[in-house]
Amino acid sequence: MTPYGREAVLHELVPRMVGLHHAKNKSIRQEPRGEVPAVVLHGGHGSGRSAVLEELRAAYADRIPVAAVDCADAADDDAAVSNTSPAAELLTGLARGLSGHRPGFGRLRLPRLLTGLVAVSAWHRGELGEQGCGRDRVAALLTDCGLEKDPERARGWAGDVLDLVTGWGTDDLGPVAAASVDLFTGRYLGFRENRAVRQWYRSRHRGGEGGSGAPDDGQVFTAVSRAFHLGDDIRRRVEGHLVEALLADLRAAYTGWRHLNAAPRPLALLDNVHTPAGGHLLDLLLARRAAAEDRPDPLVVVAATLGGATGRRFTGATRWTFADVPGLAGWHRPARGSSAAGLVTLPLPPLGRDELLAMMRVGEERAVRQETARAVHRFTGGSPLGCRIFYDALNAAPDPAAVGTHGLARLRLAGEHVTERMLHALVPDAELSAYLVLLSVAQDPAAARALAGAYLTRDHQAGAVEAVRSHLRAEQWPQAIRPFVADDFLRAVLVHELRRRPAGATDPPQSWPELHGLLRDHHEDRGEPATARHHALAAGRPDEPARWLADTFRGTAAGRWLADLWHIATAPHPPDPAWADTCRATASGERDGTFEGDSVQRSVNRLLHAVWFAADPLSVPDAHLRGRVGRELDFLSLKHPTGNSTLYDASQEWPAAIKDLRTPDPAVGDGSGGEEGRGHGVD
Repeated sequence: MTPYGREAVLHELVPRMVGLHHAKNKSIRQEPRGEVPAVVLHGGHGSGRSAVLEELRAAYADRIPVAAVDCADAADDDAAVSNTSPAAELLTGLARGLSGHRPGFGRLRLPRLLTGLVAVSAWHRGELGEQGCGRDRVAALLTDCGLEKDPERARGWAGDVLDLVTGWGTDDLGPVAAASVDLFTGRYLGFRENRAVRQWYRSRHRGGEGGSGAPDDGQVFTAVSRAFHLGDDIRRRVEGHLVEALLADLRAAYTGWRHLNAAPRPLALLDNVHTPAGGHLLDLLLARRAAAEDRPDPLVVVAATLGGATGRRFTGATRWTFADVPGLAGWHRPARGSSAAGLVTLPLPPLGRDELLAMMRVGEERAVRQETARAVHRFTGGSPLGCRIFYDALNAAPDPAAVGTHGLARLRLAGEHVTERMLHALVPDAELSAYLVLLSVAQDPAAARALAGAYLTRDHQAGAVEAVRSHLRAEQWPQAIRPFVADDFLRAVLVHELRRRPAGATDPPQSWPELHGLLRDHHEDRGEPATARHHALAAGRPDEPARWLADTFRGTAAGRWLADLWHIATAPHPPDPAWADTCRATASGERDGTFEGDSVQRSVNRLLHAVWFAADPLSVPDAHLRGRVGRELDFLSLKHPTGNSTLYDASQEWPAAIKDLRTPDPAVGDGSGGEEGRGHGVD
């Protein structure tokens, strides 16, 4: 299923850069005609970054040179062997992908890059770890790049190299590097390629290993290998030359008939460039392109990064939205000598409601109901990940049209609960996700520590909260003072998982009412009565917050009282299948018996339940419930000594906001206060 809402990238931007229709073998005018910008797609967790790259790979992999690498999988820069690095591994992946055979296109040859990778793959005499690393890399390059048809011969690379070493002397690395390059260029490159490669490397290593004049070839490749093994800055210089070699190979490959026929450009897909390895590779690529000035290369680079495209790396980049994509033909590097000037950043926004309605095929036979699609959008915030999982689960349901809004979270997909699947995708680490589920109902770090102290074993208490906070920061989840988990979609998933899991599934047991009872007492002791009532409501004790709101009604400024009402009513509902029906019945006045004789208390109780239902992330309140909210606020406006106008305005605004599934403006507060630092996100 093609990612929804990403057509500007999949069907317009990349096809025009490559010069080939995304689904047909139909040429498209290549744009821009000269230098091609590197495009960085950016968005949060679940925004579909990786899905877009995978869709591009699938669309083009059998027709043009395509390489897809995940920078998060690159080896640690502190690897035990000195002949590898994240950049070398990623460049190896790019070489293997770009050099694959494509029917109707043929195979690209990358002699400069492959020779450089062979040189840095050399090993010190007796270092079996280095030897194994070098053997595996070169064997993969030989077979995937179509240079060696016999896998066994490719695996025998190390032995063939050592057979060529005639004398070691005191140098444990140089003889292997020289023999490796001689074997590779002599066996796998033609005469002209061999000469061009050696001339290219000589031009970048004048003076050999410290002398002056023109170095011989053995000195050049020994110097390249030794510099790479030394690591740090001198290795980064070699990595830069390897990137430059890739671009030079592509320029050479796209001369002659490929240039005259405007052959489709090669495509490199780089996922997770926010990682250190990905950022380093992107920096090298941009720097070498900037230094090339008027020698553009044909490589189309589409990268994906987590979060916003901010920081030094993106200073000077061209910032686009989907609306700017039609202007691709007019793009040009805005500043010579600036690395980031070769970048175009493109955010991947959440899916809009109309896009989700189209995705869910609302209005067609057997399609989901419109309110169910709206509930999906509300719960996920338009996250393509969440929307896709709900779509697949609904599609697998016997009767999608029969699934109500609050039935969405009970759906399964391939035996998994939908929220369980979402959580695995959003937080793959099992221990961290277990911590997050428990701490998802906390309002702040102090409350999270209270939960950890009560419900985690002593070995995990001290580090759990800080581990979670560090993870949320490192993974660029939204940060806020309150609640503890600030992202609405992630929190909704976590809270439902906590609600869904049996208390006895953990040790010690995590009982929903006891969790919220503990938090209620914690905030009461801290002098935060509204937050204490928030947790009392979550625990399934609505009479307590209803009485407190009624008792404080006349003595509290109306704006603050509304803020308290909304904050309390955003409490997650208890794990009771009948909750929604009970809540609606109470809001309708069918359960007023608890507060007989006091019209304000009865009104507040009805209002609290109506807003509690409306604030739930799977609710799509109907006109009757919205009207109830407006009528109760209108009635209460006549009972408040000073807040008549504020409450009356709320009686008009809140039903409209609830219809639009947004937080009512007065609920944010009118400057009259509230518990200090409290947020009002929907739980």
